[in-house]
Amino acid sequence: MKSFNNYIVNTCQLIENAKNIKNAIGNKCKLCAVVKANAYGLGLESACKSLKGIADFFACACLKEALSIRVFDKETPILILGHISSEDVDIVADNNISISIGNLTQLHELIRTVKKRINIHLQVNTGLNRYGFRSINEFVKALDVIENNKYINLEGVYTHFATKENDVMFVNKQFLRFLQFKKKVAKKDVIFHSANSYATTIDKYRLDMVRAGYLLYGYMDNKFGNKPVVSITSQIVNILDVKRGDTIGYDRTFKANKSMKIAVIPVGYADGYNRRLSNKFYVLISGKKYRIVGMICMDVFMIDITGCDFKVGQKVTLLGENGGDKIKLSDMASVVDTSPYEIICNFNYKRMNYIQKNK
Repeated sequence: MKSFNNYIVNTCQLIENAKNIKNAIGNKCKLCAVVKANAYGLGLESACKSLKGIADFFACACLKEALSIRVFDKETPILILGHISSEDVDIVADNNISISIGNLTQLHELIRTVKKRINIHLQVNTGLNRYGFRSINEFVKALDVIENNKYINLEGVYTHFATKENDVMFVNKQFLRFLQFKKKVAKKDVIFHSANSYATTIDKYRLDMVRAGYLLYGYMDNKFGNKPVVSITSQIVNILDVKRGDTIGYDRTFKANKSMKIAVIPVGYADGYNRRLSNKFYVLISGKKYRIVGMICMDVFMIDITGCDFKVGQKVTLLGENGGDKIKLSDMASVVDTSPYEIICNFNYKRMNYIQKNK
């Protein structure tokens, strides 16, 4: 049974994006593909299978995500960026999954429960104020504890930037702070990493590994040639005429000031199409913009096609390129005053035709 809506994932473009990053960062720097949140809405399995052999690490938010990867990929190193329960330490060790430790309490809890060799990455809080060691003295204590434990291997040390191009000075401030922690690590073969997608584009922030998500999926403007890997299309399922003075949709938020022709698109906020786009955004048909009129419903929304001879079945683009024009995540995000990350993560492709485009 097919939907009228298509969630199209260009896995070839994803692979090309990853290779572009690898070429830019060089052989001495690793690529950690951030695949948390279902690979930013792309689809965890599709993303990881496409990136296997290219990405040096996968990064996810929780153990459940990591174990989902281990179902089809037993080899690629995985780093959990969030917390895990002490009850799950053996599961982590058995599946060769690396975990993050951000304070001495966590570390001592790990020592109390660990009975098998396990890889850890120490988190450093340089200004995001979410996870990580803020005190260098506590960080040094942690290093001493790790050195005297036969089960715990310090695989990496990292920080996470709070800003991007919107505040480069703070990125640099965080980086300089991180370097102070870095100097305290005497162990060899530790992977130091700080670069998010934005910082990946700047040489000095790359260190031993970069963690790329938004850049990897092609959603940010970049100098690597990376392009978006996801597009969303639908089609017109109904066309109707409305008279001057008629209202359209729930709560009557749009009133026709003339006779109009309206088309119905079978996508709504249950599909992740943000309701706050109502009366403010548009779709693309044959390379032209057609505005949304009325409130976006749970399953459909309406557009103004006055003066056009479109038929039921006409292709409509909600995200991506169409006839020389395109709709970007950032276009939607700016209208509803949110992050493009939220926009892409909220799309519900399980209600659509999930199509892998391999060319």
